[in-house]
This record gives sequence, structure tokens and C-alpha cells, in this order.
Amino acid sequence: MGGRHDVRELLALYRAGKNITEHLRAVEGAATNSETAILYAYDLQAGSYVRALDDPGYAAGKRAAAGRIAEVLAPLRIDSMLDAGTGEATTLAELLPRLARPPGRVLAFDLSLSRLLFARRFLDARDLARVELFTAALENIPLADAAVDLVLTVHVCEPNGGREREILTELLRVARRYLVLIEPSYELGSDATRERIDKHGYVRGLPEHLRALGANVVCHERFGADLNPSNQAAVLVVDQGERDGAAAAAALVSPLTGMPLFRADGCLYSRDGFAFPVIAGIPCLLADNAVLATHLADLLGEP
Repeated sequence: MGGRHDVRELLALYRAGKNITEHLRAVEGAATNSETAILYAYDLQAGSYVRALDDPGYAAGKRAAAGRIAEVLAPLRIDSMLDAGTGEATTLAELLPRLARPPGRVLAFDLSLSRLLFARRFLDARDLARVELFTAALENIPLADAAVDLVLTVHVCEPNGGREREILTELLRVARRYLVLIEPSYELGSDATRERIDKHGYVRGLPEHLRALGANVVCHERFGADLNPSNQAAVLVVDQGERDGAAAAAALVSPLTGMPLFRADGCLYSRDGFAFPVIAGIPCLLADNAVLATHLADLLGEP
């Protein structure tokens, strides 16, 4: 991940209505949104998605979108799922009760810890405390190969234009059976949607990237339940068959080495010699969160 930025300055710009990713692209001299720019932008706006539900029209749109996603997932055999880039879990919280057969295990991650803190409170208030939250990056998910039956994204790949191939490779790695993407579509969207994608550096060509990676794309169609009519999404469903994997366990692993993580007081640690903090019950598993602690396991008498 890139360098640090002055949060006070960025917060002032955000409150003034400045687009933070656009600002940081200019600061970094980049044509696309870096992971650092995305992290700062979304962390600064944490809480805004939950607050938006106070608007009855927006809340109704969110329910309609969740209903549409439930329709997409209905025919799929899912015992475990990962909501990649869950944000404040406002979509996930609407989706799970709409599934005829909810998965037995649900994991969700986001790049921003602040957003997950809001997500935890939002999920708990809806009796969905069973959802397991952790921070992670789309290109470095701390799960084993084929760890979960379904990986779902909803406008999550969106700001990562230029890194489509890397992100899709990682999502496919973790998905045992299905990858379902609800993402802005240059191919099926309106002129306004294409203009928005170009302006903000959003992802493009997801179907082509998936096919180039050898993925079996079984569905590519308009989503049709867009919250923003100028940001029209497509549904992409990839069927991976029945890959051998760790779907029953879906254990968290070190983002540095892929080695198993063990719980200790206030952290998760691995025999690779690194520990990762757990803040307010949420494991922080970005590679940058690693703390070198080569003797921690020995001192704790852990496995």
C-alpha cells in the first residue's frame, strides 16, 4: 500500500464536498485509483451508508437491490459465502433474510476498519451477529484456495480500474463454486454510465477479463435494480464446478504467507512470525497491519 496522507486535510476536503479519490489521484500523479486512495476515501465516508437508510426512498431501493441479488443466488448451492468489500453491510443485512436457504457460514471483509465498525453495529441490531468480519484487500484475501462456496461483490471492484485482472484472479482463487459480481457495466450500461466509469476510473471489461482467465461465465445481464440510474450494473455469474477446497473450515490465514492464523490475546498470529491486531473484535488482516513477533507463539505456549 502507498504512503500516508494527512487525515485532517482530507477530512476537511471531504466535508467540503471534494471527491477524495479524484483528489488523491492528482496528489499521487496517478491515472487510476490506488488502493491507498480507495482506503482513505471510504474510511472518511464511513457511516454515510447507514445514515442514508434514513431516506425512505433510498431504503426501498436498497431492499429492491437485495431482492434482486437473492433472485440471482436462489438456484446456487451455497453452504458458505464471502461478501467481499461489504462496506457497512447494508446490502448483506438486507440480503441474508431474503435467502430461502441462508448459508451456514457467512464471512465479510472490507478495506476500511471504520466501515466494518459501523457494519458490526448494523448487523448486530438485525440479529446477524454470526457474520464474521475482518479487514482485507481485494487483491490479497486472507483465506485458503476454494475456501467458500460463493464469493459475492456488489459495487466493490468498481473503483479499481486498471487492476481488474489481479482482483478477479484473487476472487476466483477463493471461490469454491461460484463468483457473483454486481458491478458497473461499460458493455451494458447507458451513455451516462460509461461517462461515469471513464470519469472515476472504474473497472471495465470484466466479462472479457474473466474469460481470458478461463472462467466459465454462465450469466451476463443487466442488474436492473440500480440505486443510481447513472451507474448501471451488470450481473456476472461464474460457475467453477466443484473445486476441492476448505469450504467447511474457511479459516483465516496470514495475508503474507497463507499460513494458518491462531487466536491470542488481542491478536491473531501465525508461525510465519507475524501477528495481526484484533480491534473491537475485528481482525485487521491487511498486509500492512502485520507486526513482527517471531517468539509470540513460544511465549504464549500456543500451537
